[in-house]
Amino acid sequence: MQSDIQIVVARQIKGLTDDPNFDISSWPSVDEGALVPEMAECFSKRKRAVILYLEGASDKLIFEETGIGRKQTYRLIRERCIQTHPDGRVYGWRGLIKHLRINAPHRKKKITVNNWGGGAVGALKSTMENFPELRVKFEKRVLSAASETTLSEVRRPRKANWKWLIDKFREEGLEVKGEWPFNTARLGYGSIRKYIDSILMGNPYLAAKAIGGKDLVKKLAASDGTNRPNLIAFDRVEVDAHKLDGRFCVMIPQLDGDYEPKIVHRLWVVVILEVVSRAVLGYQFSMGKEVNKEDVLKAIKSALTKWSPRKVTFSECSYHPGAGFPSSHNVRFLGACWNEFSVDGALANTCNSVADQIARVVKAKILDPDNSYSVRRTKDDRPFIETFFRTVGKNGLQRLNNTTGGKPSDKNGYDPVKIALTSQFQIEYAEDLIDTLIANYNVAPHGMLGSRSPLAYLDFITSNNKVPIRYADPGEIQNLLNTRKLVTLKGGFSTGRRPYVNFFGATYSADWLDNQQQLVGQKLWANNFLEDDARLIRISNRDGVILGILHAHPPWHQSPHSLRVRRAINSLISKKLIHFSANTDVIAELCTYVESQSNKKFPIHPAYLELRAIFQRQAQSIPSQFDSGQFNISDEIKNEHIPTSKSLDTQKKIFTPKVQDALPSRRKAIQK
Repeated sequence: MQSDIQIVVARQIKGLTDDPNFDISSWPSVDEGALVPEMAECFSKRKRAVILYLEGASDKLIFEETGIGRKQTYRLIRERCIQTHPDGRVYGWRGLIKHLRINAPHRKKKITVNNWGGGAVGALKSTMENFPELRVKFEKRVLSAASETTLSEVRRPRKANWKWLIDKFREEGLEVKGEWPFNTARLGYGSIRKYIDSILMGNPYLAAKAIGGKDLVKKLAASDGTNRPNLIAFDRVEVDAHKLDGRFCVMIPQLDGDYEPKIVHRLWVVVILEVVSRAVLGYQFSMGKEVNKEDVLKAIKSALTKWSPRKVTFSECSYHPGAGFPSSHNVRFLGACWNEFSVDGALANTCNSVADQIARVVKAKILDPDNSYSVRRTKDDRPFIETFFRTVGKNGLQRLNNTTGGKPSDKNGYDPVKIALTSQFQIEYAEDLIDTLIANYNVAPHGMLGSRSPLAYLDFITSNNKVPIRYADPGEIQNLLNTRKLVTLKGGFSTGRRPYVNFFGATYSADWLDNQQQLVGQKLWANNFLEDDARLIRISNRDGVILGILHAHPPWHQSPHSLRVRRAINSLISKKLIHFSANTDVIAELCTYVESQSNKKFPIHPAYLELRAIFQRQAQSIPSQFDSGQFNISDEIKNEHIPTSKSLDTQKKIFTPKVQDALPSRRKAIQK
């Protein structure tokens, strides 16, 4: 803070007041109210003396008012006020504070350490002045960062630097002469440690690079948030994947009809949060080893489609009144798009691989550390979603004793694995818990929103209809998770084989292709239009004309599965872990393989967990359609080359006894 004192300088001081840059009004001021009474009185007298001296007052007047002589006042100005502060400015009025050290002590006498360890004040500085080249090398070593190309040491400890300097002193012969630091008990460790700290604090950017690399240097450039852009509703969303802080199990059916719990080691939740209102638009519960592009797309689809509450089994009043998501709260927010899609460095590569789908459906720009404001700052500059995860974790899973917490001490002596197995805390319960926690968060009062809930605040800022809201096309949303690939139609009468295509490790064909021999050899688009059922694909030509539906050949023709599950199974097949014949159900073989693992702590294969989720979704949707006699595979397949009765028979095969046993007993698809 600058001084607001305006005086007329009447006394000319050579080398001071005759300098055109001399301006007492620019001197840094002092908070006099923070000083103790004795120091405040002394400062006030010194300040008055300086003002009188510069105004040209006589020695007598200065002494009468302040008790300080003219010569002493001159020394206060010359030796304290105009000296350079470590912040780069002059000390100014700060130099008048009593007992404030301006210059470091300079030792004149020889260093002599007494029997009690005293007498070595300023010894390190005096020793370093005798070896200026060594001082430069030591400071360079302290501030040096690890190489980005060759193997080198990271985060060099103070003790290593202290030992290096002691070895150099020893080479200079100080140990033989018995001089400092070899005449002290700890070889000057305390003084050298403080010297190292002063070097680091005096060079913050170089110190940050030495400690944490160039990424930590970027974090130093992060502002306090006051200069963030002024956003309106749906301008920007923040996206992140969070690994759940807990241990959960899955119940594996046994041959004797019982169930055995096995631990699931990794569960993720991908959340999309609207920045202005802090409302969570949608999320995806992922059971893979890592979050992939399909999880991100499912989270986006969740944000663009209407949410409905789950049938929670552990409580009848788990959802608070009005709990939900914007899509279910108000029809104005159903399918609402956003303009910017902000991700961190860890999720950037995953999101960039689906940038085309995001641009086509949502028409949003991906903000990552390579193309946004994060380039100048930290890769993890997404404060709102980080706060959300911290809040939900503290109010949710971290309150249970199966939590792993953010660090080992958070376990509080409990064994999360043992608790998950003995209590049979299944992943289905974790899904219910996450859904209720997020839905309830959206209706909980938020301190930064004027005690409004995120949903109430979203209503408030959009109530005047001045916020333009774009909407995604429902058809594009439905096709968001579709996988398309250009394939060649093979076979034909010349080979004696029905025309077919190969699509992601499976062969597809249909009866209607017998009459389409002219298509053999052409490039066609294959589309996996049912995200949870890769048994069927839709074929169209390169002009966009839909030709019909193809079904998978054995062993992929019986049970529903996704392409993600198929890739995992093919990986196990290539490793000789699964064996099957042409007429077997390879999906059932995966279940047999996973259920045959004897070690309870052996991690469950993610493909098995995804299969369970697919079976559960099928179990919740199809039986009611069977009962009403209104079953169709999909509205998109109507009037295309596949008989409805055959579709019904194909879908009924989903619910085999093997699939029934793969579900928890409380979620059987069909009651026996």
